Amino acid sequence: MTKVEIIAANLKNKNNNITIANKKKRVCAYGRVSTDDEEQLTSYNSQIKYYTEKIKSNPDWEFVGIYADEGISGTQVKNRSEFKRMIDDALNGKIDMIIAKSISRFARNTLDTLKYVRELREHNVDVYFEKKNIHTLELDSEMFLTLYSAFAQAESESTSQNVKLGLKAMMKRGEYVGSPDCYGYDWNKETKSLDINEEQVEVVRMIFNWYVNDGLGCRRIANKLEEMKIPSYTGARWSTSSVSNMIHQEKYVGDLLQNKSYTISPITHKVVKNNGEKEKYYVKDHHTPIISRDIWNKAQEISKKRSEGLTFNKNNYQSRETRKYAFSSKIKCAFCGTNYCRRHSSYSKKHPTYNIYWSCFKKREHADACPDSIGISEKKLEETFVMIYNDIIKNKHKTKDALINAIKEVINDNDYQNKINDLEKQKEILENRLSKIIDMELDDNIDRKEMFIKKEQEVLSQLSTIKNEISNYQELLEENKGLSKKIKSIDEYFENKPTTLKKFNREAFENMVECIIVGDYDNEGNKLPKVARFVLKTGKEYKFEISKNSNNNNSNNDKNELVQLCTRNVSFFNSSSKTYFSSFTCSFYFIL
Repeated sequence: MTKVEIIAANLKNKNNNITIANKKKRVCAYGRVSTDDEEQLTSYNSQIKYYTEKIKSNPDWEFVGIYADEGISGTQVKNRSEFKRMIDDALNGKIDMIIAKSISRFARNTLDTLKYVRELREHNVDVYFEKKNIHTLELDSEMFLTLYSAFAQAESESTSQNVKLGLKAMMKRGEYVGSPDCYGYDWNKETKSLDINEEQVEVVRMIFNWYVNDGLGCRRIANKLEEMKIPSYTGARWSTSSVSNMIHQEKYVGDLLQNKSYTISPITHKVVKNNGEKEKYYVKDHHTPIISRDIWNKAQEISKKRSEGLTFNKNNYQSRETRKYAFSSKIKCAFCGTNYCRRHSSYSKKHPTYNIYWSCFKKREHADACPDSIGISEKKLEETFVMIYNDIIKNKHKTKDALINAIKEVINDNDYQNKINDLEKQKEILENRLSKIIDMELDDNIDRKEMFIKKEQEVLSQLSTIKNEISNYQELLEENKGLSKKIKSIDEYFENKPTTLKKFNREAFENMVECIIVGDYDNEGNKLPKVARFVLKTGKEYKFEISKNSNNNNSNNDKNELVQLCTRNVSFFNSSSKTYFSSFTCSFYFIL
């Protein structure tokens, strides 16, 4: 039998960064409180004092400093400047050990905790969690750290849920919750109510008077306020959106709408607009109004009638009820996403007639906001539509059959529901496997360091991939449902069309065109400002080029260019999913 000599462990060298000879260990501490109230700030100061004395009193330690974040939540590292500075210093060799009171003080997000602890371990930096007596450089710390940090995250989520329930109860009672900031009002901390700000109240009434009685739009009101040098609530420039928000602010009529937005996760802290996913709470006559209910109702009615924007859902565009011009809300900028607005050139003796054109709204407000967008003449848009419309009417049966067959082909080729079911089964298997790994770890049946970490990472990675795939297939499934509904509308659409057009017809345009997108990108992502496209409600697109004289009514130039562009290939696709239905092409020729 082979003789094996056992060399006893040297406990003094258990961790590489424990003091060797006379070298002192460079030690810092991290502290954090999540609110700014007096009690929490007292705790904050106490943490700093305690750890300063603790480190300085140890003869084997060298005091590096205290890193502390004040009034910051622990669920997101990106918001903690001192924490990030401490990590950078540690990775740059300035720190040997970090002391934290508990894992929840370090981070309440399990993934963040493990990420930074593992990174620090690779640089031989120890993190000592005082409350649980865990040194992260010790071999068995990984298991406990994973479990405790998971508990900390669960505690954070539970606390967040309790807070939400408390706020919900307050909103149900009609109590004010959230930020009290509102131009025209001051928050009275003693009475916990909104009091009218006498200086700002007249500005609010003036804005509503301009909007309701003088017929001014939000942009013109914003410009007037700037000209009058009236400061906004934040001190920033008055803008169309800030005026529009005031017009729709229910507080000015004395009412209160709460839970307009909500936080998706206590970990990410991402806040989204509440579009009906959560309950809202409306309290009528909650506080002293600034404007009458009659003026308020008229303002909302005017806003609805003037509304020219497009609302978007997952599958398609939906135009709102009223628009002043045929192209209002129909033209979108490909580069910034805003609508195009109607303009006309200045009158002069050289140009005795007005030239009407459309330009990017964002560029109109600030020239450098969308520098690549260009204007396009209204006449050119009308002529392009007439040509597209006439060609479709002439070839309506061929176009209709091609579209319907292409849509059916896409639907039949994609059995998304079965794929989702298969992925759900795989997800369940992986979740059971992860649970078994944790049970085995607790029973001490697998290696505490290497195997657990490896298996854990492997399963979590697979789970993440499967969850993403399920989400993607669910979106595609919803799109398929929208495509199925389109088949019926396409039949009706082509069978009820009148004869060809000789001039632009708004009704025909409204029934056929989904939107016009000005600007495009090539395959390498380069911007193409002079390319525009009509997107039809059938899902079909027509691309065309915008001439240099697109803002002038030069009909000859426009017509020549239209012939060239209409002989180009046209692809059929679903505008929301960007999925091409068919590779067949059509050419269009016109006698001009």
